[in-house]
Amino acid sequence: MYRCISIAAIVVLLSGTAASGEGSDGTEIVETPNGLVVTAGTPESLVLSSDPGRPGSGATVYCSWYNFSVEFGEFLFDPIGDSVWPQVDSTYLLNCWTDSPTVSYPTYPTITRYLGPGDVPGAVISSADAARFAIAHIDFEQPAIELSPPNRQVVGVPSWLAVTSRLDYDQVSANAGPVWATAWASFGDVTWDFGNGANQVCTQDFSKVWDPANPLAQTSRCAYTYTNSSGSPFNVTATVRWNIWQQTNTNPSWHWWGTITRSSTASVSVTQLQSAIR
Repeated sequence: MYRCISIAAIVVLLSGTAASGEGSDGTEIVETPNGLVVTAGTPESLVLSSDPGRPGSGATVYCSWYNFSVEFGEFLFDPIGDSVWPQVDSTYLLNCWTDSPTVSYPTYPTITRYLGPGDVPGAVISSADAARFAIAHIDFEQPAIELSPPNRQVVGVPSWLAVTSRLDYDQVSANAGPVWATAWASFGDVTWDFGNGANQVCTQDFSKVWDPANPLAQTSRCAYTYTNSSGSPFNVTATVRWNIWQQTNTNPSWHWWGTITRSSTASVSVTQLQSAIR
């Protein structure tokens, strides 16, 4: 027996939206003898995992969408027939359960407007949720800026630009019941804003610092030359970009999730050297 839902609750449910992230895969929708079913995990089961690519502990939640009838006298919503394949921007009765469709999971059944593939509002964890959880636990460092020469920069002399903080990170995995995701942060590049209207992107020598103990000629492909000192000191900002890739139970091949950036700013003094001619 499905529970009664008040009209006030319906208004709230129809105005809400399900969370979604870049590159999300949503939930796993499969066809079963009993109709179309979403296989998901419970929120309380979502944890980091040391065994990437495998389901975790916790209950499995199953969900299906139904057309429904309304008896306003009792505010009762009854499913009509078997589960259906939901159409975007249409309204359905969504029921979720762990053991039997006749015993609904807490907060279900509920009336919902279907927003797109894999959209299941409420207390279920999708592969997209697991991916966001894993990415949130990649402990990205703020960029540590180091310039060569190490102190005051000189007009007409190339300034080497380096980010000396951590740029490479291990993969992080998370799972909840049958749902799992692994996230990998691949370093992309560093964008430098020199505080004078100029900027550049470095994809090479991005962490190279000039070594005064090295007697050999040294070069860096990540450098900038100030042409004047007007406006010094300058606020120099380094923005590191990582490309985020994911594997999930709905798509076990590595695929794109999106990007994440971290920025730091340092005050840099620039000097104009003058020569005296006698």
